[in-house]
Amino acid sequence: MKGSRALPHFYYGDPADVVERRQLDSLGCRLCVSHKVVLDRVVCTDGRNERQVGVPGIGYRCKLFKEAV
Repeated sequence: MKGSRALPHFYYGDPADVVERRQLDSLGCRLCVSHKVVLDRVVCTDGRNERQVGVPGIGYRCKLFKEAV
């Protein structure tokens, strides 16, 4: 579908869900309790993430994600 102007599949659902997903995506790893900000860059402090895989982009979709209660 190169050059297609179609929207991603999740945009065709409930508008509130679309807005929530875009907000969560924009915050990225800043929602997780294991994050630290060093020199304006988000760093994962979870001991299992030694190579910083997915940081700071995947956020709530990360397998190591822990939300603050």
